[in-house]
Amino acid sequence: MTLEEKTKKLLKDAKTIAVVCNQWGDTGKGKLVDFFADWADIIARGTGGANAGHTIVANGEKHVVHLVPSGITYDPQGKINILGEGVAFDPITMKQELETLAQEGLSFNNLMISRNAKLVLPQHIALDRLENTADGQTKIGSTGRGIGPVYEDHVGRRGLVVNDMLNPRIFGEKLEANLQHNLSLLKSKDPKAVKKVLEQKALLNGKFYDPYDILDTKEMISVYLEFGQFFRKWISDTEDFLANSVGKKRILLEGAQGFLLSYEHGSHPFVTSSNCSIQGLVKGVGLSEKDVERVFGIAKAFYMTRVGEGPFPTEFGGAESSEWCKNHTRQNERERFPNPNINSSCELEQGVAARVIGEEYGATTGRPRRTGWLDLPLLRLAAKTNGSELILTKVDVLDSCERIKVCVDYKYEGPDYQLGNETLKSGRELRVAIMDPNVLPHCIPIYQEFPGWQSAIRNIREYSKLPQKLKEIIRFIELETSIVSVGPERDQTIIRD
Repeated sequence: MTLEEKTKKLLKDAKTIAVVCNQWGDTGKGKLVDFFADWADIIARGTGGANAGHTIVANGEKHVVHLVPSGITYDPQGKINILGEGVAFDPITMKQELETLAQEGLSFNNLMISRNAKLVLPQHIALDRLENTADGQTKIGSTGRGIGPVYEDHVGRRGLVVNDMLNPRIFGEKLEANLQHNLSLLKSKDPKAVKKVLEQKALLNGKFYDPYDILDTKEMISVYLEFGQFFRKWISDTEDFLANSVGKKRILLEGAQGFLLSYEHGSHPFVTSSNCSIQGLVKGVGLSEKDVERVFGIAKAFYMTRVGEGPFPTEFGGAESSEWCKNHTRQNERERFPNPNINSSCELEQGVAARVIGEEYGATTGRPRRTGWLDLPLLRLAAKTNGSELILTKVDVLDSCERIKVCVDYKYEGPDYQLGNETLKSGRELRVAIMDPNVLPHCIPIYQEFPGWQSAIRNIREYSKLPQKLKEIIRFIELETSIVSVGPERDQTIIRD
């Protein structure tokens, strides 16, 4: 049976499916969306913005997308890629990304952009980069793409949408109202830092900077109206289009970031500004959960990663690792650990090895990702919302690992803490994670160890041929593992019999 035939058998009669991340992002959504895009007629994104970084490897060629849906490589086949109303749309990044895709020989004739997508403006990016520190490097680990501020403006009823770029008078009026709020925030910042941020590449190297008024409103209007004309042919009512396609076309919904980063479900304040669960995804494309027949939650196996600040109970090296990733680049990490050993007794080195083997450096930022063992209490929490159907990715990263540890439960070792009508006391074991910033940092992982399979699996294409020791760990996880990914290429995807 071919891989295509196996995919059809797996999906059965489903018309609408979704791919989401059950961890902190960076789990390989791009690859799996690209994989399922061969089945789909329509691929739609509904959350996040240019803070996403999805890597697609097709026929040995790597493509990194940030805003464009990961099904874009199928554009020549007439497949439609949609950016929904829940997306934070940065026209600067989008235009640059389309130019890059064109240079790589990819087309985007069937792209559709929601007229109601939230419009990222220069003040959003500037404020994002200046939010917590004077030098523009935010403490919570934000990518600085303006995502938080644009969603804040939307909820605050002063935001702009993509369609506004097509209407000069409306755009000017709404921009002026928006700046009444945001300019006062920018003026409270260090003027030198503001100038430095506005002169960065993401803001066209100072094109919008005004030494007297901070932002050149006329220039902003001119440039964004030009963007409106550039994107005009792709802008439409995507929500109505998708609603009318449900049950008639094969629809693939693409998640961004990860469930544990969702502002609804994550550990505040170390979260992103959109709802990364299946609930947020369907809302962001104008559908409802009842329209989706299958939800595939992705998790790395049997390690996981996190970018930026925030609690990470199973992190290799704990606080030392977190500090290391904050202060080192990919280059100087390799200088310190030229040949890191995944079986090292030094947890920090073990984490570096997992990062090097798994190429765990941000597709958007290039930052080293913090690494740690698979955490089942967190995975169980995600499954409560996203469902129990699981895709395991990057399994091959631990091919040479002698002993694999899986966190099965937590032991709470913090002070007494009131949780509603009950008191959480030190020593209590937790099977499902509690995403409370006053609880999770005090959770000590309880591990179960497994012998590693210690053999290369990248060339295996049948589930039955995977090493027995690997399959034993998969069974132990208990969730319904449908797919095992053993490499970055499309055909390095094993559908479980």
